[in-house]
Amino acid sequence: MEERKAWEALLKDPQRSYDAQCKKILSLKKILAYLYEECLSEYRHLSSKEIYDRLDMDPTSNKVVGQNVEDLKIPDSKVCYDLLFKLAHPKDPKRRLWIDMEPQGIDPGKDALYHRGFYYVCRLIDGQRNDPQGFTGDAYADMHKVISFWICLRHPRYKDNKLYRYYVEENWITGKGKTKQRGKDTMEVLILYPRRRY
Repeated sequence: MEERKAWEALLKDPQRSYDAQCKKILSLKKILAYLYEECLSEYRHLSSKEIYDRLDMDPTSNKVVGQNVEDLKIPDSKVCYDLLFKLAHPKDPKRRLWIDMEPQGIDPGKDALYHRGFYYVCRLIDGQRNDPQGFTGDAYADMHKVISFWICLRHPRYKDNKLYRYYVEENWITGKGKTKQRGKDTMEVLILYPRRRY
């Protein structure tokens, strides 16, 4: 009941900006659990309840706290992530998932989100080096997977109910490889266009 009242107050508050409302909604564990179950391959084998329980160390809160939303590592090139979560990887306890959630009001078109998403995942991978929750020195094999998840709320109708996934994939150009293909588990950009009400 309390959660419902908080939702109603949030959605009716005219003082809050659209972006702030999206961030508050996307920090709710129930919303994240649903999105992760439906959209992230790492969570598909789990129920919403199991995902909900794994999202944060604080079981008394219905929200997940995002971390380190400003990236100032490159001079004159600040990046502000809307919501950044560093979560335990559900399939590999030694690894973490760095998930950047980006609510986008209007679809800018012309692959702008795709390019921006890859820029963000590259910056997040770079930010893992010598981070307490990343890897140290030259231990690049210890990198954690980074996902930049964009939710575009206002878009043309033909994009309704579409989810696009972009990732890096290894392709053998010559010869035959004997090692397993790598790359998919390093970085990923997801762009979701939920159905709009008309």
